[in-house]
Amino acid sequence: MEFLGYVVVAVIASWIGWHARGIVFLSNISNHPEKMIKMLEQIKKINEEESEDMPESLGTEIRAEVVGSTWYIYTKADGEFLAQGPSFDDAISAVADRFPNKKFWCSKSEQSSQTA
Repeated sequence: MEFLGYVVVAVIASWIGWHARGIVFLSNISNHPEKMIKMLEQIKKINEEESEDMPESLGTEIRAEVVGSTWYIYTKADGEFLAQGPSFDDAISAVADRFPNKKFWCSKSEQSSQTA
C-alpha cells in the first residue's frame, strides 16, 4: 500500500514539473525574446551546415540484384553498372576496389529481387 502512495506522489510531481517547465519556458520567451531569437538563429545555422554536408556524407545509393548465383550492383539513381561478384560481400568489395574514393550505401530490401 505504501508503494502505491509513492507511485501516486511521483506521478503528481512529474505532472507538476512538466507544467512548471512549460511556464518557465513561456516566461523566458516573453521576458527575454532576444535570447530566444539568438538561440533559434544558432539552431538554424547548425541545420544549414548539416544539410550542406548531407549529400557528401551519404554517398551514392546502390541497389543489388541477383541473377542466378551472381550479384550485380547498380547505382539506384541511373542504373549504372558498378560491379558483380559471386556473393553480395564480394560484389560490394569489388565496388569499393573499383571506386576507392567514393562512398556507397544500400537500403535493405524487404522483398527478394531475384530474377531467373
